[in-house]
Amino acid sequence: MVAIARIGLIPERAVELVGAALNLIPTPVPQALFAPPVARVLHVGVAIGLFAHLARGGPRTTEELARELELQPAGTRLLCDCLIAMGHLRARRDGRVALSRRSRRWLDPDSPRSVARYVEHTGTYWPWWEQLESLVRDGTHVELHDAGADDASWATYIRGQHELARLSAPEVARALELPPGARSVLDLGGAHGWFSAVLCDRHPGLRATVVDLPGSVAVGREILRESGHATRVDHVEGSVFEAELGEGHDLALVFNLVHHLTPEQTVTLLRRVHAALRPGGRVAVLDLFAREPGQRPGGESFLGLFFHLTSGADLPRESELRAQLAETGFKAPTSRGITRLPAQTLYVAERS
Repeated sequence: MVAIARIGLIPERAVELVGAALNLIPTPVPQALFAPPVARVLHVGVAIGLFAHLARGGPRTTEELARELELQPAGTRLLCDCLIAMGHLRARRDGRVALSRRSRRWLDPDSPRSVARYVEHTGTYWPWWEQLESLVRDGTHVELHDAGADDASWATYIRGQHELARLSAPEVARALELPPGARSVLDLGGAHGWFSAVLCDRHPGLRATVVDLPGSVAVGREILRESGHATRVDHVEGSVFEAELGEGHDLALVFNLVHHLTPEQTVTLLRRVHAALRPGGRVAVLDLFAREPGQRPGGESFLGLFFHLTSGADLPRESELRAQLAETGFKAPTSRGITRLPAQTLYVAERS
């Protein structure tokens, strides 16, 4: 997995290099002090429309930004200073600031690679992280998917997930070898339906059914209508454990879902998938995986903690998934990493 960028002291002077090398500098201080504002500066930059304004209107002084976006000059200047330090903005010699070329790809909302909505949604995580001590002390966790169907948070959440899916879906579609004559894909917990949509683009005659919760489905339908895929990708409202899944499907997608499930729930779901596939049909599982016992934890540990905090479940281990597939009637799976999703692995197994 690609290492998570470390928050801490970045030595700039010789004396700081020596201090860091000799462990004379208390690294927990910069980690605790700077991690929250690094995230919050990005959240606010998206929320106030700063990145969009610079992307569409070009370089501005911070005074112009404050006036045009109806902000306070001092706070705007300080926010921009932080974004310059982070590399998302660049300071020009004429005193104006501009969106950096590298960050334009990711933070310009009109970019086909924009992740601005996803970044915006991570700004809603703060109340959840405030519950971390309760999680550690007594096991109390929050439930990410408990919002009502009409809750406005679904739109930001699912559209943010759609932005991530746009980056990886073409590669995932190329990696999925469909059975000859494949006609039907079942997409469990697929929300925006984008992985199914790209598969349908790649395979004429293929249709897909996405099963997800009502709030997620409402946004997913909007996304597919906007992209012109609604005629080939249908949505069904309901729990993946209770909804009617049909039968005879050629391929089932279980993407970014297992990390929200207990091992027992995963086995139950895979049994339902097995029953819904035709003989020789395949299940594809795309997810993050915890390292095996004895291996040194890495950056995925933060995501494992986040998922445990927001669903009470844990990241699966790859050995665990292999055993669950065998238990539920699937042949030994193949696996491969995804370039655009460096922390995730795609498993594909054929129904026995």
